[in-house]
Amino acid sequence: MISVITATYNQAPFLEGAIQSVRGQDCLDWEHIVVDDGSTDETPRILARLGRAGSGPGAAKLRVIRTANQGQPAALNAGLAQARGELVAFLDSDDEYGPRHLSLMVKALGDRDFALGRYLLVNCSPEPRPVIADYYHPGREIDLAEVECGTGLLFGRLEVFQRVGGFRHVRHSDTDLFNRLKAAGCSWNKAAEPSYRYFFGRIPDNMAVREFREAQLLAGLP
Repeated sequence: MISVITATYNQAPFLEGAIQSVRGQDCLDWEHIVVDDGSTDETPRILARLGRAGSGPGAAKLRVIRTANQGQPAALNAGLAQARGELVAFLDSDDEYGPRHLSLMVKALGDRDFALGRYLLVNCSPEPRPVIADYYHPGREIDLAEVECGTGLLFGRLEVFQRVGGFRHVRHSDTDLFNRLKAAGCSWNKAAEPSYRYFFGRIPDNMAVREFREAQLLAGLP
């Protein structure tokens, strides 16, 4: 089984889309652990509704953990501590999986310790070329397309993530974990095709999001 872990804090406008994208996977052997890191918006009510019987396929697979606000790394570690699957995937609460994400990541993992996915960028910001702080060169910015690792792209064996201590409360905790996995001698692979929908600069009802939704409908995607 795959344990999908989502840490969320006040992302109510996007949370249902993230959860439904997990429920739309062609791989059916999963559970979805959502760690609500002390949200003060509509998040608890949305999670309660989506976890009730009758709220659609996958309702019984949703597990909700509510914690005091401690930040994303601590929330992700809380999810890792509760995971029941041998494999672990991550999904940011303002992003979505493509419908084959989990099956593609299982294929990419093979007999390795962990794998990295590839993302489809949905630029919701006014910037035509999104940039992000360079982890390896402080004070410098790089194009988002040059970023190798993100939390949602990590996939692997639960015992491997636990063995290295999970996420640390540092800047770019995802890249930090990626580097510690490599330093520990863990074997890894990269997915052959993108399947993770990364929304950059997302705000409610952003035009780029509406256009993306319309394209999904035209393509018949969930």
